[in-house]
Amino acid sequence: MNIVYQYREVSLTSDLRSDLEEITAGYASKKIFLIFESNTWKFCWPLINGFRQVPESNILVLKPGEDNKTMDQVVAAWEHLGDNGADRSSLVINVGGGMLTDLAGFAASTFKRGLSFINIPTTLLAMVDASAGGKTGVNFRGLKNEIGVIRQPAQVLLFLRFLETLNRMNLLSGYAEMLKAGLIADRLLWQDLRNFTFDDYSEEKLARLIQRSVSIKIDIVEADPEEHGIRKSLNFGHTIGHALESESLRSGKPLPHGYAVAFGMIAEAELSAIKLGLSKDSITEIRETITRLYGNPPETIHHADVLLGWMKFDKKNSNNLINFTLLEEIGKCRIDIVATAEEIRSSLIRVNG
Repeated sequence: MNIVYQYREVSLTSDLRSDLEEITAGYASKKIFLIFESNTWKFCWPLINGFRQVPESNILVLKPGEDNKTMDQVVAAWEHLGDNGADRSSLVINVGGGMLTDLAGFAASTFKRGLSFINIPTTLLAMVDASAGGKTGVNFRGLKNEIGVIRQPAQVLLFLRFLETLNRMNLLSGYAEMLKAGLIADRLLWQDLRNFTFDDYSEEKLARLIQRSVSIKIDIVEADPEEHGIRKSLNFGHTIGHALESESLRSGKPLPHGYAVAFGMIAEAELSAIKLGLSKDSITEIRETITRLYGNPPETIHHADVLLGWMKFDKKNSNNLINFTLLEEIGKCRIDIVATAEEIRSSLIRVNG
């Protein structure tokens, strides 16, 4: 094996093709199915093609983009698996970003009550967030990840050469989830992430930061796989961030997930001050770090009633109360903090200082 780092089911490999051949040795080639979207088919398949003699008919290429994270594509995956003889002895390998691993993971998890699957994330966002933790799903009626199940992948393989195909915007989209990990659980990681730059970085240095971020997520998920308690800490920035993302999709001007979460973290830091007394210095540090990387939040951040309309559908809510994970200080969070509409409005007004 060419694994250079492993933590639970997540492995960082230096030779993806060779490791895939070894990992899949127990499966007949005709029982291996691969699901891509068109971009990863074009740029990533050449890096692993030839690991096994998988029949061409067992390869499915889906439409890319968050607006294609739909039940129609799940049905296409189910039909593909059914038409080509997939059964409980099959293995599904999902190669793509967060949209693809979420959707194809859901398709594999529900076909014949669950097939084994491996995620090979091809974006930084998928590497540090979407591909690990077992959350799968699709968007429905304009709501992000409204339909889905929690089912752990058999393995997640990280191959950093895929990041060479990404532009800065896509790298930063994933970086937001790493920043979140530091904010909720590790102040030293947060500081190291603040000091890191994509302008002239080494793969080795980025790999260490990815390892630390992924380890935080896996530890939290293992402690609370069904999200009844501490796993909710991973939602910092996401209640307002998902509302921003949903509104951007509705308006036809999609905001990358990581950017929406980053701006959501600014707003929820302000809410943390209102609810938990997060210090002014911490808010300034968070705001300055995020705006330096992502620019200023969109004007939509001040459309409180619109965003509140989306937030009421958030899966973390109960009894019609909007539920947040907020910061007591950088590196320490609290879950299940309920905020009123007026408190949320106040935090949104304060976003741009």
